[in-house]
Amino acid sequence: MDAQKVLIVTGKGGVGKTTIAVNMAVLWAQEGREVGLLDADIHCPNIPRMLGIKPQGVEGLVEGIEPASPMEGLKVVSMALFLHNQDTPIAWRGPIKHGVIKQFISDSHWGKLDFLVVDLPAGTGDEAISAVHFLKEGVGALIVTTPQALSLMEVRRTAAFFRQLRVPIIGLLENMVDFACPYCEKSSTPFGKGEGKKVAKDLGIPFLGRISVDPEVARCADNGEPFINSLPQSEAACTLQEIAQRCKVLMEERMPLTLVTEILYK
Repeated sequence: MDAQKVLIVTGKGGVGKTTIAVNMAVLWAQEGREVGLLDADIHCPNIPRMLGIKPQGVEGLVEGIEPASPMEGLKVVSMALFLHNQDTPIAWRGPIKHGVIKQFISDSHWGKLDFLVVDLPAGTGDEAISAVHFLKEGVGALIVTTPQALSLMEVRRTAAFFRQLRVPIIGLLENMVDFACPYCEKSSTPFGKGEGKKVAKDLGIPFLGRISVDPEVARCADNGEPFINSLPQSEAACTLQEIAQRCKVLMEERMPLTLVTEILYK
């Protein structure tokens, strides 16, 4: 797969990682790029819901997986597309998840892609190791955090994890930074002021920017509408556009397609 591969990662859940993954993929597809969006969160696959895709979007595993295509230039593969009942829990151990991620990457009809955006579950578990193992080349990690002290603490652990896997870190994005009251317009910091920029500097990775809290962004996700489409003039959309542009530049610098990642995982 000759594409730049972006792992959207976090050490702590609830930071808006999947929202970032979905909207960044949609944004690049709107720019005329061929984009794959892989939902590697096997236990909590939410990407189809955020894109308004029904479970019937994927066909068969015998001759490969046909990704769902909610818009021109975007192909999506997710465990949720195979579930007849979205309330069904997925209780699988590591080896099974390893095999599923291999199928998602190797057996899906991705075609020629410019970018593959991979939404990984929070933490440093099997899914991340498997994804890096099978993607091999041109892989980089974009870390998402909130200003909360616990989340920022996990950034350090996450960065160390991907460095152990020899995966370049594209940068750090600080989400849900502040909130402007719609009535008095006073700004507050519900998750704390945060020190994302300082943490990025300490770790020697680029700081990509800050995105504010916007209740309309959450509404868009619940309704299956990427906010980059529904709220194109919003502060969140404008900021994400700048971050996505910077990501492309950094990927060219840090993720040459000749990079080979060595993982001892069988």
